Amino acid sequence: MRKEDSVHNYILFVCTGNTCRSPMAAAIFNSYAERENKHWFAISAGLATESGLPVTPEAKEALAAVGINLEDHRSRQLDKKMMKDAKIVLTMTATQRDLLHIYYPDKAEKIFTICEFIGSEQDIKDPYGGSLEIYQETAGILISAMPYILKNLTN
Repeated sequence: MRKEDSVHNYILFVCTGNTCRSPMAAAIFNSYAERENKHWFAISAGLATESGLPVTPEAKEALAAVGINLEDHRSRQLDKKMMKDAKIVLTMTATQRDLLHIYYPDKAEKIFTICEFIGSEQDIKDPYGGSLEIYQETAGILISAMPYILKNLTN
């Protein structure tokens, strides 16, 4: 049984390839939720990916530096079941959110960008192909967002 099958409240993070931002967001969220003893679990998926790809070495290294392991993650293509089962869906960009609103109009009320969900307007830029420092900046943005995401979920 997958972890998300045993948890009633799960959040879905979505990006394009599911090898950088969304797996980083899910791992950070799960680490934070576990520390705070919250009954939420995060998974991640990509809008346009090949299933089974590992996360980028820079994503692994950026999260390893803060004690989070991404070694076992493999990319997954977003599917209808994930969209149906998630309590909330958070994308990295407004474009991704808008695409999901088109693809899943009946789920639009639970689809937001991460920043929109916490009251900001910026997108989380794709670090793919960038330096370790860019990945570390992305990790920092995601880490700083998690307390607010969890707070908004539990209110």
